[in-house]
Amino acid sequence: PNLHVTPAEGEWSVFGCLAHALDAEIVASGRYRWIVAEREPPLPGYDQDLWVRRLHADPGAETAVDLLAALSALRQANLAMWHRSTDEERARFGVHAERGPESYDLTFRIIAGHDRFHLRQARETLDAVSSG
Repeated sequence: PNLHVTPAEGEWSVFGCLAHALDAEIVASGRYRWIVAEREPPLPGYDQDLWVRRLHADPGAETAVDLLAALSALRQANLAMWHRSTDEERARFGVHAERGPESYDLTFRIIAGHDRFHLRQARETLDAVSSG
């Protein structure tokens, strides 16, 4: 199946869902490190649609396998950081631009739920574009 086909105008393709999952992991990686290393750092928001459009626009520049490999490597590094973190580090927080104070613990848990949501979205998108 073509992973770049969108089910409807303004919706992401399967590839777009994967690209967003990688982008979100990249952003979360920075947030984890700011929270643990700094004192109540600001945590910027980002325009997820803009990131997918601007950073993953050329369908020939990267493949779904490339996205998954990068996501897997980054996730492994983030899980290793989590496992070696202390309770005190997990309680540290930054100030999210849109949501306010967020601890390392909460930020880490948000991304886990985020993945599940976008995996379901990718499956539904694949079903929709495959059935025509």
